Amino acid sequence: MIYAISETSGKQFLIKPGRWYDIDYISKAKEGDVIYLEKLLLFRHSHQVQVGKPFLWNSQIPARILQTVKGKKLTVLKTKPKKHYTRTRGHRSLYTRIYIE
Repeated sequence: MIYAISETSGKQFLIKPGRWYDIDYISKAKEGDVIYLEKLLLFRHSHQVQVGKPFLWNSQIPARILQTVKGKKLTVLKTKPKKHYTRTRGHRSLYTRIYIE
């Protein structure tokens, strides 16, 4: 496999072997588990290119779960003008880091 384009949790990723990617948090997965990316839009192997309509059937890519990581911190600020109201909250999303073998 040279590369593939996969759809995971509403986003499309250009996947290459030997690299890690952060996808949306998978609650039931543990470190070391193997998951399979099944929604493949495109798959390229040497000179052959397979394009799905919209997905490739009976094809999947194995990925090993490395760890759960936290994303960048976001600050949410709410204000109401002329009412002396301000509220500040913080938020960090969880991501699951996977490794394509």
